[in-house]
Amino acid sequence: MTSPLQLLLTHGSGPLLFLVLVAGGLGLPFPEDLVQLAAGVLAHRDVLSLPGALVLCFLGVLGGDTALFLMSRRLGQALYTHPRTRRLFPPARREHVQRLYAKHGARVVFFGRFMSVLRVPVFAMAAAEGMPLRRFLLWDGLALCLSCPLVVMLGYAGSASVDRVARGVGRAEHFLALAGVATLMVVLGMRYLRERQRTRPTA
Repeated sequence: MTSPLQLLLTHGSGPLLFLVLVAGGLGLPFPEDLVQLAAGVLAHRDVLSLPGALVLCFLGVLGGDTALFLMSRRLGQALYTHPRTRRLFPPARREHVQRLYAKHGARVVFFGRFMSVLRVPVFAMAAAEGMPLRRFLLWDGLALCLSCPLVVMLGYAGSASVDRVARGVGRAEHFLALAGVATLMVVLGMRYLRERQRTRPTA
């Protein structure tokens, strides 16, 4: 049986990859990592330019995330009871995501980019709970600046063995998530130290 990755490589074009990425961002069963891998392979085969593949994937993923956000914001609290979306929010998952928001605020969108199981619920709840679009785009865009080039370049560098690269994407995402969390912790630590210095009483 032909794999989804092979289908994308056989029939893929810039507009098609973009549309599939947007559809995947809306929750349809199109794994965005495979699409980005395919874009990297097609760039190596000169079907796309490498800068074009990077921009296409960044905008396609961000476009899908934005469409999901706007759709969820329009539903508002009905997101949790609507017949087509409520299955994404079983009580345990909803409580877990709410705890993440209570602890990390808007930064949970950054973490959500690296958690494939929670990505759609995290982004949808951000909209339903009133997060401004510009703040969502900031944190999602920062995460994409890490994940998108890595996956596209994996496809580009592994063009000769795309199936093996596809199997390794999960491991790459794991290490990327750890790197992203470590970076965020450093930023938060520096901010905490600055706040302490600002509020420390002067002699």
